[in-house]
Amino acid sequence: MDKLAVLCVFLYVCLVFCDKYHDNRRYNDVLAWKQIGYKIGGVQYNNSTDYEYKPDVIHFHDELEDSEKFFIQNNNVPIGFEVYGDRVFITVPRRRYGIPSTLNYVELKRGGSSPLLKPYPDDESIKKFVSVYRPRVDACHRLWMVDTGHLEVPGVRKQIQPPAIIIFDLRTNKEILRHELDPSIIVNERTSAGLTSIAVDVDPKACSDAFAYINDLATEGVVVFSLKTKESWRMSHPSFVHEEQAMNFTAAGHVITWKDGIFSIALSSPDDEGRRTAYYHPLVSTKEFSVDTAVLKNKGDLEGHVKLVGDRGANSQSGSHDVHHDTGVMFFANVAQDAILCWNVKDELSPETVAIASQDSEKLAYISDLKVSGDELWVLTNQIPRFIFNTQHQDKDNFFIQRYKIHELIRGTPCEKNQ
Repeated sequence: MDKLAVLCVFLYVCLVFCDKYHDNRRYNDVLAWKQIGYKIGGVQYNNSTDYEYKPDVIHFHDELEDSEKFFIQNNNVPIGFEVYGDRVFITVPRRRYGIPSTLNYVELKRGGSSPLLKPYPDDESIKKFVSVYRPRVDACHRLWMVDTGHLEVPGVRKQIQPPAIIIFDLRTNKEILRHELDPSIIVNERTSAGLTSIAVDVDPKACSDAFAYINDLATEGVVVFSLKTKESWRMSHPSFVHEEQAMNFTAAGHVITWKDGIFSIALSSPDDEGRRTAYYHPLVSTKEFSVDTAVLKNKGDLEGHVKLVGDRGANSQSGSHDVHHDTGVMFFANVAQDAILCWNVKDELSPETVAIASQDSEKLAYISDLKVSGDELWVLTNQIPRFIFNTQHQDKDNFFIQRYKIHELIRGTPCEKNQ
């Protein structure tokens, strides 16, 4: 073989392996933690040493019961996040004892490994909020969230305060609304804990006329809230309910038997009349559904208005999802394959039009939250099945926040063919 032939073979091999390397590494690590720690009241809480926060707050000592401990590091698992400027908001719902703060933030410029979380907007918030899951920033510089008000410690679940929608003005860091949900929305004692994500429907030219759509994965419904009228109401439909045949899938190496209903609501860009399509799915399902948001806003009967968009196919059970409006590509947090799925909404939804955009058995092992921000896709991975089954790594990172350039992420997949 002459030198030219050898060179050609070498270049071909390099191209193949370099492209493969690139395909598996289309992300940038933003933040990573072995374990979650905090900085509260000038004190750092970042290991299992005894701490004293302040006289009016519980101390942490080994002789106390777990219910009396202010901080138990292994119990702190991030569930949701949001990005605004140089801040990343990170939520840690109170699903166990020893979680000092549920609503927090870190500054991106500080970065580093396992950065300490700070309560948002200040230290006093650790007493005001009970359990926050997946907050969202709207086009009017506001942070929306649901505080479930629910302490979710297994065996001793307790409603500490009524569930409420809370809104902050991010330019002033002031709370501008706290709306307690109407008691009629609560089906039973499980409902509050199921209010785990919120989608905000607003025109930036009419910020006071916003709507929020909140999933209830526990008792399988949707809560709608009108900012203008300060009303909230509940809607029900069979499409909000989990599919029995989609149960018993594997996530982060463990078989999942949860019965989570509607998990995520993603909004299309508005049409000429300002109407959007709300796309949604239960976690335990492989199907995607949609409904015109005008029906949700008008408290209408959903019967006859809900559409089955399609079926993503086997092992496509997904949590959070979001749409990149410029390309029309929808991204799914595919917990059953440790992957990000993509689908172009211009296509019919079927297994043939859904692609794995990225996959990683460690850094994408149970994506707990996912969002589109500009031309980037951000994800939070928390490997929560390993937490539940006590198989977390002790010497490696367990929690990740990553971002992807969307155009790179979909390159070479069926999702970009209509671009």
